[in-house]
Amino acid sequence: MYEEECAELLKELLELSSKESSLIFELSQLLEKTKIETIRLSGLIASCRLKDKEFSDELFKEFEKLFSKYVKKKE
Repeated sequence: MYEEECAELLKELLELSSKESSLIFELSQLLEKTKIETIRLSGLIASCRLKDKEFSDELFKEFEKLFSKYVKKKE
């Protein structure tokens, strides 16, 4: 009986570990997409600067928060 319980727990642990790995992979993909979109946003703000500098400056302040959160390397 004890061996069966251990085997069942090990099987469950393996399944949960597999799910964890899958979720970590999904999160890393989402982080990469977020980085790409943040950089793309930077380009759009730069284009906006040609038409409306004040509005562009406001957007850039918000962008800096996103950049430091998702793209900039933490030391």
